[in-house]
Formats: sequence, C-alpha cells, structure tokens
Amino acid sequence: MITQGKAAMSEKYLYAKMTHDEVSDAVRERRVVLIPVAQLETHGPHLPIDVDVVQAQYICEEAARRAPDALLAAPPVCYGFSEHVMDFPGTMTIRPEILIEYLFDIGRSFARQGFERVALVNGHGSNRPICEIAARRITNETSAYCATLNCLSLAREVMRQVCESPVGGTAHACEVETSTYLYLFPELVERDKIEDEYAPDYRPWRCDDFREDSGPVHFMEFWSQRSRTGVEGAPSFATADKGKVILETAVAKLIEFGRWWRELEFPPRHSLIVTRA
Repeated sequence: MITQGKAAMSEKYLYAKMTHDEVSDAVRERRVVLIPVAQLETHGPHLPIDVDVVQAQYICEEAARRAPDALLAAPPVCYGFSEHVMDFPGTMTIRPEILIEYLFDIGRSFARQGFERVALVNGHGSNRPICEIAARRITNETSAYCATLNCLSLAREVMRQVCESPVGGTAHACEVETSTYLYLFPELVERDKIEDEYAPDYRPWRCDDFREDSGPVHFMEFWSQRSRTGVEGAPSFATADKGKVILETAVAKLIEFGRWWRELEFPPRHSLIVTRA
C-alpha cells in the first residue's frame, strides 16, 4: 500500500480496507474498480524489481484517493508474464493462460458483488495482450463492463515534453521509470549503479520507447539478447521532478477516464440470428 495515510479521507478508497457493508455502499455509488496489474522483474542493477507494481499501484491509489466518489482501488496483481526475461534474477513469470483465467476470476468476482465497471490498469508491457483478452471475457461473460489501459501511456504527451533522451531512452528501467522511482522512493535507487544501455533499433517495424507508437510489427526476443544489464534506455537523464510530472499526469488522466467510464451508456444489444419458430 502506497498512499494510505497521506491524507485523512471521509470516504475509503482502498477496497481491501473496506468492511463488507462499505463495499455494498461502493456498489450502490457505481464506483469504478481500478485493478493494478503489474510484474516483479529485473529493472537493471540500480532499481528494485517492483518498479511496475509501484507505478501502477500508486497511480490507481492516488486516483481513487482524489476521486473517492467515483473510483475504488483494488490491491495490485504483482505477478505477470515475463518468460522472455527469465535470464535475469528477480524475474517472475506466470503462464499466459493462467494469468488470463486469474484476471477473469478477479473481474467476475467484482461483477458478482454488483460492480458495473472495472478497469485493468496495466503496468507491464507483456501483460497487455493478456489484459485485453481478460477484459473482453469479463465483458462477454459477466454483468460488468471491463476496460484495460497501460498506466504510463496516460502520460505519453508529457513524457515527450519533459524527457531529454533520444529515441530508445524510455523503454525499461529508463529515464521514465527511474524518474518515477526517484520521486516515490529515492532512497531505494542505487544511483552509483546507473548505466545507460540502448537496445537494437528496429524502426520502422518496431519502436521500443514509451513516447512513440510501437510500430506495425510486434515480436519479442529474449531480454538478454537486447540488454546486457537489464536496462533499456537512459536512466542517467532521470530526475525526481520528471517523475512527479509524469505520475501527476497519469493520475489526472486516470481520474478523467474513470469518471467517463463510469457514466458511459451502451446501447442495448440486439441479435440478427434467425431461429426456428
């Protein structure tokens, strides 16, 4: 838990800290459930392995803290899919089919309690297709609607403004992720071990940079084929001030999305399937 205790709130915003009566109240208030989905994996020699978890959890909890009338932050999912990173210590990996089922069961549980809107807030790139499938299944197979989004993508425009590294400098354990960690937990960043490392540039087919479109082609080699240290990018450009701006933007955008998602009305379904009388 990252933000609880920073400010007194008249309304709880952390799902895990509610009583069951308070959960029922949140259902009646039609609050959107934010589920941080992240990963424990190498982030180079200078950062802890929980970078993805910390970012996604902070963004969700801060958004819910600031908008408790509309949002509710669930505990994070800390284990994701990273088979391609298993050459580095500290990395965990869950088989995609297991993770899909796990996320689906979480969403289905919220739906069975009466929540109508759920968002999987992803903090790890390789979870993206998994979250997309899980979100579709939650919508298709339960009474709730589910959306998914990548939390740092909410701040893409401001990253283009504040980041100074060349293309490829904001990809993994990089200028962006080191900046956010410097803002949240500066005492845990081992600054003397910071080292820039740029991975192979596959543009125009694939671009690995938070500030850019990913390109028309997707493939993934093993991480040890891309990086000697586990870093991909330029953490030497990182500052706590950049981290604050990036996180503040992501929080504000998540609140904006959450309020919109809460009020969005879908037209009724209709079937064109012909059946026998």
